[in-house]
Amino acid sequence: MYATDPDESIVPIFSKAKYTDTLHQIGTGIFCEFEGILFLITAAHVTDNLENGELLVPTNIGIAAIEGYVAYIDLPPEIRRQDDEVDIAYFRISTRFARNLAAVFKPLSNSRSMLIGTALDLEICSICGFPVSRAKKKQGRYTSESAAYRGVAAREETYEKLGLSPELNIIIHFHKKFTVRPADGQKTNPIGPRGVSGGGIFSWPEGQGLSNDWSLPKLVGIFHTYKESDGLMIGTNLLSIISAIQLGKIKNFGDVD
Repeated sequence: MYATDPDESIVPIFSKAKYTDTLHQIGTGIFCEFEGILFLITAAHVTDNLENGELLVPTNIGIAAIEGYVAYIDLPPEIRRQDDEVDIAYFRISTRFARNLAAVFKPLSNSRSMLIGTALDLEICSICGFPVSRAKKKQGRYTSESAAYRGVAAREETYEKLGLSPELNIIIHFHKKFTVRPADGQKTNPIGPRGVSGGGIFSWPEGQGLSNDWSLPKLVGIFHTYKESDGLMIGTNLLSIISAIQLGKIKNFGDVD
């Protein structure tokens, strides 16, 4: 069964350092299907944590280490991850692990994704993920809550100012000081998006930007950077992920079954 609401497909990601049992929520993943194969997509700065330990997600057998083939953008030594304009990664999860994950979350189908040539064609978008501030541990049990951030897609001058490309990146205006609830237009104080990295950027259809029907928006990108002072949330076009997946397919995803 596939997700009808993006909230059903986004997954909190936890890290566990070597030689410790302590978990920390650090990011978000998107459980989705492409060409009949199940993936967990996220940001590369999230998978960078694999250098020091494991990445885990909730499943029907508890919070378990992700099993499968992982691919991410590897940077030359002179470039820092925080300067990475692409910042994407994915797991081609194993069949066994996919079953365990699907008992808790629902994958987005191909039909809920949309490839775009340029982000300048977008109007209103929502970014969905799991803020770290919503993560709690009580009596040995970890819980978290998702959040969505809705804003207007940036125009060409914003891309030029940041030195980014609308063919590669997606920029959404989201300023905490000017946030209102879509339901009633009242001002609200949103939760900070730390931990939402790796979450999905969903585009609302023309004329439906204020809708609450979450069966309408389609996945168009992966979120990875928040410039709070500028009121900008930045991600990467889904086409970059598809290209990376096609390369992994050539490698047979490391023979993951």
